[in-house]
Amino acid sequence: MTARPRQQGMILPALVLLLSLGGLGWLLSAQDSPADQAARQLAADRRTDQALQIAREALLGFAANYRNKEHPNADFGYLPCPDLDGDGSSETCGGQGQPSVGRLPYLTLNLPDLRDGSGECLWYAVSGAFKNNPKADVLTWDSTGSFRLLDGDARVIALPGDQAGLAAALIIAPGRPLPGQQRSPGPGRCGGDPEARRIDAYLESIGTLSGAGPIDVATNRPGGNDRMVAIDTADIYLQLKSRASYAAHLQKVFQALADCVLTSRLPSPIDSQIHGPVNLGRLPALDRLQGPCRNADLRDPAANWAEVVRYARCNSGTACLAGAGQRCRGALLFAGERHPTQRRLGPREQQGIDAYLEESTLAALSAGQLRALPVQITLPFTARHQPATGDVALCLP
Repeated sequence: MTARPRQQGMILPALVLLLSLGGLGWLLSAQDSPADQAARQLAADRRTDQALQIAREALLGFAANYRNKEHPNADFGYLPCPDLDGDGSSETCGGQGQPSVGRLPYLTLNLPDLRDGSGECLWYAVSGAFKNNPKADVLTWDSTGSFRLLDGDARVIALPGDQAGLAAALIIAPGRPLPGQQRSPGPGRCGGDPEARRIDAYLESIGTLSGAGPIDVATNRPGGNDRMVAIDTADIYLQLKSRASYAAHLQKVFQALADCVLTSRLPSPIDSQIHGPVNLGRLPALDRLQGPCRNADLRDPAANWAEVVRYARCNSGTACLAGAGQRCRGALLFAGERHPTQRRLGPREQQGIDAYLEESTLAALSAGQLRALPVQITLPFTARHQPATGDVALCLP
């Protein structure tokens, strides 16, 4: 007679426990409303946006300080290679001029291992023209990127800061794994793909880089979840133009090139044309010159900025030009930034002189007059978003 009451006494607490668990489950499901889900997604998106912006600013700072840090003999403006082996640091990436994609080199940028809202490490792609190892032959504000951005309808999103509309670099948040993207946790801080070879397991907007020409990047691929920010040429040089010391750096390089031409006894210009009393063309290759432009601390920037310098030499061998208070046997002309109507794309030997020098400068050379041209490079700090297109001339006595 005592067994049945004892069993009933055991069933009652169990029933209460089941009801409690059911009520808790109902409560949790009720709390996970669409509004709650949207709030969580918004918070994750904000974490992603913050990580992308921090990485972008760090990369721009890296470019703006490149010569001032561990690379005192290099020029400014270079971006690091990606992290390709999972150690958080940049290394050599591909051949000269080849773009590269891998993980963000957070240690090189003095950052933590930045993660998006899903907890994944950021990825990073850099153009061959801007990467620091190996460097391109020339890097200036005329350099163009490698990445052509496309919207969800495969229409080109042209970036205004690059004359070809391309991106110099991309920072990409991969988001959570999509169906078919297999990611193993692995021992590394950023997952089980330490060599960053399985790009397709993380990114659907960009794949393994190969071939020539612009690389299409789908910024809003249907079914994809990559999020990215871009860096273009103007972004990099806007940082540099904002510094009072940058015009002085360019002036030092410009003067070193002029000193090399004088030391080398005014050699013939390359691909020259007659403009009044002068032959006007490009500088000879720097390895044919002697002087300070060949010194270790200026060799890299001199090689870069020789591309936007033009060289005039008097046909007669006499001082045919009137400079500011002196006669000149030639002149070195710094062409400045590209005017919106000028295009400096394609092989340099196919670019006309009017893609670099203004009509007023060509008229002054034809008239043998340099007095009106400035001798000092200045950059528009108060309106630095506008190009510094004014030509600058140094007399070669």
